Amino acid sequence: MNRGKVRNHALYFLGVLTYVVALLPFLSVNLVKALVLIPIIAYTLPIMEYLQPKIMSLKIGYKDILLMIPPIIPYVFLPYNEIRIVYVLIPLMLMLLTFTLYLTKYTMWGNVIGTAFEASISIVWGLFINNPLFLIPSIYWLFYIFTGALYVEYKIPYRKLDKRVVQISWVVSLVLLIVLSLNNPITLITLIEPSTRYLIPGEKLKSPKEIRELGKRGSKKDILFVVLLTITYTLSRIFLTI
Repeated sequence: MNRGKVRNHALYFLGVLTYVVALLPFLSVNLVKALVLIPIIAYTLPIMEYLQPKIMSLKIGYKDILLMIPPIIPYVFLPYNEIRIVYVLIPLMLMLLTFTLYLTKYTMWGNVIGTAFEASISIVWGLFINNPLFLIPSIYWLFYIFTGALYVEYKIPYRKLDKRVVQISWVVSLVLLIVLSLNNPITLITLIEPSTRYLIPGEKLKSPKEIRELGKRGSKKDILFVVLLTITYTLSRIFLTI
């Protein structure tokens, strides 16, 4: 029962931070759409919470599928072009991959990709609020959360995941983010703390009882990441306009 509550708390926590990331760097956001998005998210997150255990146990009925439709409707009417379609395909492919992994009983990887899927929704939300600068923060967030999900799965005592998977994931992420940040090098400061954590993940937890504390520490570091991303990316955009 407690584990369920922790998981739900993490879902809402990640959803709120993902919304903040979609707004970055707060310089050219459509305020009206940003406010309209709040009730949409307020509906979406409880639906995700409700459907998550059903998806994991593959017990989805037609009524559950109907519940998925309302959160999708606002995004159907976005003005799409070729580039925007590619952006939207990222969370869509992650969602389909999550379903596939649970269907094929790869639960651990379903958890990881499912977490990355929620983080990737910042891309769609960034499009919805007409934020022209959403892409870099969203990609930073997606890579950070994906490797973070791997890190958590590695630390769980009964998970058979090698620490090298976490390290390789973050090294690849670092390379891609460095290339992506050539015009925003100050943003790379955001990557210092997670690099120390993901490149040197340490030993596994000794007991499942330590998972809750791991989650609490991780939440604080997630907030730190978003705060640093907000500051550095906003400053980088301001400097580019001077």
